[in-house]
Amino acid sequence: MPSANRLINLSPHAVLKHLEERYLYDTEKDELYELNEDGYQFLLRACRGERPPVRGEDEEFIRFCLSENLITFSETPSPKKIVLNPSPVPSLRYLEVQITNRCNLRCRHCYIGESPPQDLSREQIQRVLEQFEEIQGLRLLLSGGEPLRHPYFWEVNEILRDYAFRSVLLSNGTLISKEVAKRLRVHEVQISLDGMEEGHESLRGKGTFEKAIMAIDHLQEANVRVSVATMIHRRNLSEFDRLASFLQSKNIEEWNVDVPCVEGRLKENEDLQVSPSEAGRFLGYGFGGGFHGSAENSTCGAHLCAIMANGTVCKCGLFSREPAGSIEEGLRACWARIPRISIKDLTCNCTMIEECRGGCRYRAKTQNDLFQPDLYQCYAREVLKGGE
Repeated sequence: MPSANRLINLSPHAVLKHLEERYLYDTEKDELYELNEDGYQFLLRACRGERPPVRGEDEEFIRFCLSENLITFSETPSPKKIVLNPSPVPSLRYLEVQITNRCNLRCRHCYIGESPPQDLSREQIQRVLEQFEEIQGLRLLLSGGEPLRHPYFWEVNEILRDYAFRSVLLSNGTLISKEVAKRLRVHEVQISLDGMEEGHESLRGKGTFEKAIMAIDHLQEANVRVSVATMIHRRNLSEFDRLASFLQSKNIEEWNVDVPCVEGRLKENEDLQVSPSEAGRFLGYGFGGGFHGSAENSTCGAHLCAIMANGTVCKCGLFSREPAGSIEEGLRACWARIPRISIKDLTCNCTMIEECRGGCRYRAKTQNDLFQPDLYQCYAREVLKGGE
């Protein structure tokens, strides 16, 4: 316990969040800890550099925070920036920002397809960062295109750690050299790896597999956390077991597996498309990853939205043709307009609905009806077996 002349400070990676409830968020570990009012007020005083009185009932709380490396003791106060405005309800916890649609590859499944180059300006990006912090955001996803192709990427990179949220770079990895990895200030980089060499390069082009693997090595050498994203397609179905073993050998802690929607270039590449009955079983290969959702009665996207390279705000990148507004109107105002669908409004009545939440609404919409279940998720859970 702290002595009379020692102060409690929040660790640099610990921030207070006022979402639907009060929380302490660890941006390094991507962990969210719910606080009661006493715990929140205790840590709030610590953030202000005050010396909160330690009662007997506080000692267990302090020991827990110490064990999780959320607080430290010091002889001098270390005040911390606090954002006190509560989040809207539901809270916007995850924000994808497509800072550019420029890319150095022409992937055969890319949903963006062919479009003229567009970039968010430095000023627009900084305003978005400030507004996401003000709205109590947890995780910022920098995407593209290839984000490293943004004309001012490195200027944006330099300010990311100034904000009280976790930053994740979504990259194809081909531009991440040893020097680039050392310069990155993001908390995590998600590398797209769509199979072993044959499967990956059938989507992304010759030579891209080795560059993606080298990027993983360079990032891990620079102590940057690496996750992997894989899209299921016709050419990688026989490679999942080998890919799983490979990722385990690289000590990858998070693997996201999904099916690309038939948009953009994938419309022209029917040889890569996979039906729900074929793809469903591969959706179970992923592992790891934090989920900090609270809207139990909503379908996908209850706590997420996206900003496109032209500045429009939408439910996710796939719904870019149905914008809820522009970032010039403010992130909070646009978030209030994002359409939401309740689970009870779906025409799905299976017993797994609380687990899958109906799956991807865009896939459901393109398959049949916005309120129908996403068939890929149905087959993933074997819901359709036996005629259910």
